[in-house]
Amino acid sequence: MIDTYESILKVGYQMQQALANAMVLCQSWGYNGLKRYYRWKHNHFNRLCLCLKNEMFDDHEIVAQLEHGTYPAYKPMDIKEHAKRWCDTLKDATTTVAGLNVILVGQIGMQSCIVKDLLECLYKMKEKACRFYRRGVEVNWMPHDLHVYDDLLHDKVKHKEEKE
Repeated sequence: MIDTYESILKVGYQMQQALANAMVLCQSWGYNGLKRYYRWKHNHFNRLCLCLKNEMFDDHEIVAQLEHGTYPAYKPMDIKEHAKRWCDTLKDATTTVAGLNVILVGQIGMQSCIVKDLLECLYKMKEKACRFYRRGVEVNWMPHDLHVYDDLLHDKVKHKEEKE
């Protein structure tokens, strides 16, 4: 059970690192909406990892031994490469957590609400990333169209952040 929880936590930490890197890259390319979205999701993953560590201790008296590690660098050259790699990263993370969730349910006999929230978050992010990639392909990666989308995303995330 400890290994399963720590594997899920590791995916959460990897996503935090990937989100932080994506945030920096998108800002450097002038996509402030994506930057804001990644920052918002980074904070969300940070809270989920903390809640998961608390659940491990409170419900199972397990102290997480896993700390933030160093993960492979994420440095795509442009928005097209970023969108494709980001979509793939999220697909891999979703598949990994879904598999670990099945194992964890078998081990503890019930669904962890925190893992369920993590899985839902990953799934929604994956859907949004894949839609963004398809949109980029449809418009042949025209910067004007992508920046219009980015501006709308910025306003949407700003509104969500203000609600929290």
